[in-house]
Amino acid sequence: MTHTVNHDQDGELLHSHPDLTLALHLAQAAARTAMAYFGGDVPKQVKVDGSPVTEADHAVEREILDTISRERPTDSALTEESTGIPSGSTRTWVVDPIDGTTSFLAGTRSWGTHIALDDGGTLRTAVLTRPTEDACWWAVRGHGAYRSRLSDPWRTRRRLRTSTVSRLSEARIGGLVPAGSTAAESLRRRATWVEDEVSVVTALLEGRIDAVLDEGGDAWDLAPATLLITEAGGAFRDPHGGPRYDLGWGLYSNAHLQDELLEILHPTQKG
Repeated sequence: MTHTVNHDQDGELLHSHPDLTLALHLAQAAARTAMAYFGGDVPKQVKVDGSPVTEADHAVEREILDTISRERPTDSALTEESTGIPSGSTRTWVVDPIDGTTSFLAGTRSWGTHIALDDGGTLRTAVLTRPTEDACWWAVRGHGAYRSRLSDPWRTRRRLRTSTVSRLSEARIGGLVPAGSTAAESLRRRATWVEDEVSVVTALLEGRIDAVLDEGGDAWDLAPATLLITEAGGAFRDPHGGPRYDLGWGLYSNAHLQDELLEILHPTQKG
């Protein structure tokens, strides 16, 4: 669900927000680098966990880390493909250079860059992109969540709100789950399970679905969505009912469904 934004409201604050400005700059640079490889014969390897990593992943990550080192020399960075920047700072950039590498290699649409800034355990800024759509979704704590054109995020922003569906029987639920997921099967029996060829998370942000279960995400997968969805009026819970995004499991929803969903999923959550 999107709402027209009065650009005089919050515009000056958001435009002058230095960490958001940097995050969007990183996202735009990442998209340009990734798109230069997209659709080509990209050199790739298989990681220990069996997932692919490509020359494009490494090129995007190097560009992001180089920029963070230059623009925020005292900050840390946690990234998927390397040791990041272990500065010891309480300010940590959490980065997935190309989320959805399998999709990237297949030439489909569900890949992009994830960027979030964690300051002392509190997420402050988040950006999630889909370069093939020229789209980004971004948030600043306390100032809402927005969708924009990635090529021009300031002048094209639209504020986002999650849906208002309150009955599970009417809900549409998506997931990032392994085959045979017990939790997913439990939800399928009670609601409509849906897919989205771009991103189930952004579909939740835009009110096209009502909840998303992520059973295997790392910190760089979950961090941006955690802030985006809460700033859009939704809710996030880790497997213990808390707000941590680094426990490999997350439930996102509009706030109306969260309690009922947690009751159903409690037996299947990680202990």
